[in-house]
Amino acid sequence: MRFLVRSVLRQESLCGREDECVDPVFRCRVCSYAQSAEMDQCPRCGAWWKLIDVSHGPGCPKNLLTEALESAAGILVRRCFRLLAAKNLGIALTLADITEEEFQVMETIEAERTRKDVEEDSGAGSFHELLIRKLSRR
Repeated sequence: MRFLVRSVLRQESLCGREDECVDPVFRCRVCSYAQSAEMDQCPRCGAWWKLIDVSHGPGCPKNLLTEALESAAGILVRRCFRLLAAKNLGIALTLADITEEEFQVMETIEAERTRKDVEEDSGAGSFHELLIRKLSRR
């Protein structure tokens, strides 16, 4: 569960842009032919390289996270993120409104957020940079 929460919180760093993906898929916009190797021209229909799109492939960490979020544990984690968002919007939540399992996951989310913030703050080169980092999270 903790790994899934960490992955969600760090999903922007799981993989770069599509053209920097560790497992890219190249797909022709004309005929939808796809392959994992880069192509200058579609081997099926002959479309030239400007009609070839690149996207994150099935082995990409971003896609693996998306797939994991569809599992039972992922559904629970997504629900807990929504509950925390509701709480931050001012909606009152009591222990009667959530299960023990949801509460534990929410605690894990908050602990991992704090850990991530501390890690990010430790890289600040100056007080000014640290202040900007903290303000940008609010």
